[in-house]
Amino acid sequence: MRKIIALVLLLCLTAALFASCGNGTADPAETQKPGQGQETGTAESQPESDRPSETETDAPARDYIADGLRDEDFNKFVFNIMYSPARGLMVINLEDAQTGDLIEDTLYECSSAVAERFNILYERTDGGDDHGLADKLEASVLSGTKNEFAMTIGHDYLSVRNSMKGYYADLTESDAFDFSKPWWPEKNLQSTSIGGRMYVASSYVSYSPMTGAGILAFNKKMMADRNLEAPYEEAFDRDWYMEDLIQYAARGHNDADADGTIDIDAGEQYGFVMGSMAATGFERSMDVVPVGKDSEDMPEYALDAERAYTMLELLGRLLESGKRFDENNSQFEAFKNNGALFLYTSTRDVYRKVRTYVDVTYGFLPVPMLDESQTDYIAGASDMLWGVPQTSVDQFHQISTIIEALSCQCYNYVVPAFYETTLQTKLSDAEEDIKVLDIVRDATAMPFAYFFGTALGGLDIAMAELPRQTTASGLSSYIAAREATLIRNIAQLIDDFYAIEELQNHA
Repeated sequence: MRKIIALVLLLCLTAALFASCGNGTADPAETQKPGQGQETGTAESQPESDRPSETETDAPARDYIADGLRDEDFNKFVFNIMYSPARGLMVINLEDAQTGDLIEDTLYECSSAVAERFNILYERTDGGDDHGLADKLEASVLSGTKNEFAMTIGHDYLSVRNSMKGYYADLTESDAFDFSKPWWPEKNLQSTSIGGRMYVASSYVSYSPMTGAGILAFNKKMMADRNLEAPYEEAFDRDWYMEDLIQYAARGHNDADADGTIDIDAGEQYGFVMGSMAATGFERSMDVVPVGKDSEDMPEYALDAERAYTMLELLGRLLESGKRFDENNSQFEAFKNNGALFLYTSTRDVYRKVRTYVDVTYGFLPVPMLDESQTDYIAGASDMLWGVPQTSVDQFHQISTIIEALSCQCYNYVVPAFYETTLQTKLSDAEEDIKVLDIVRDATAMPFAYFFGTALGGLDIAMAELPRQTTASGLSSYIAAREATLIRNIAQLIDDFYAIEELQNHA
């Protein structure tokens, strides 16, 4: 009975999450398109002119990965980005000057290097709130205003909605984008592409993907106090599963008076804590998705009821040693006061909150895999999406070249700067944690069904409302009742996606 109650509670936590929104020339013959797979970029020596000079850290030396672009003179080309201040810019610096903030100063150095290399100028357009930006982009395209914006970056599914109206250019048509480079994470590409076409993207032209990725923070002192060795090696060997996390959390749980509640002020501790807004990313990390991709990068129905229930059962066991907090930020307060061994969070909240906890020495681990059926980590994430307006296609070469160059700089420099501000200790003193952050960076994955939720008939169908079920048979019945509708909507989505080109040709 306790297990069923636990499942009811933890399943309820995901219901609201599904409706929530998340919150950065190669030879064309050698450039891969989305859905074709990727190879790791080749490390190359870094041009001295591309190296930021005033943001050095004590971090271990890292291989620089070059963009492979040829130098060109774009003759004062104006690269205008429209963004939403509420979500941040994250592509170029907010000011044309250094501010003393490590990340902003690194962006300044990197964007300045690109501006000098290609002889360009930057402009920033305040798009207002999420809907305001989407509306301004729509108005710009419908008015036929040429080359008003080089790119926009903003709300996720609102950007997808505009892309389905034909307002953005197909990024795979660029002669500058090399999708085999690591600043184009494969899982991110699969979240926004269909059949090798892609009108909006999540990539490291900004450091935004890094900020939304799911991650485990753990209390190093608590780990040592319980004579536990942090499972870094297991994580690096891809031998880190939910069952392992459950066992660690059980060792971390301390209910000294056995009254069923944790009193942190009395020295009691949780083994694991998470917030009420965390489950969507957790599900994605377990590879529990209603819509997947086939070998041709085509969406297909993919919700596995047995796998979904396995995840829910394991999460229920995990929470027997921990707690999912409904109260805003309570999970952070617990971790801050040395009251939890593990905290499931995002790198964004590590940057905003956890790094300020002066009494906690913390480390990182990737979110574990569900079980041996999962072969690699997935960092379930939220992100902003960016695109190039269809009305700017006559400048597509310049725009895409600049984006690729900025992406190279962001991946090589801005993301490491984010690492440094995310860790309390210097990077040279936390090599294992850097390695985990690299894993998380390359494993970020956005939820396709959420991005395309409107086209799929609404998030309640796209996400199957899993939390309403408490048994495997009940879950299967619920999914079966909606399966046919979702399959039809996927087919319609594919048809609508391929109609975008015709729509643009008649615009």
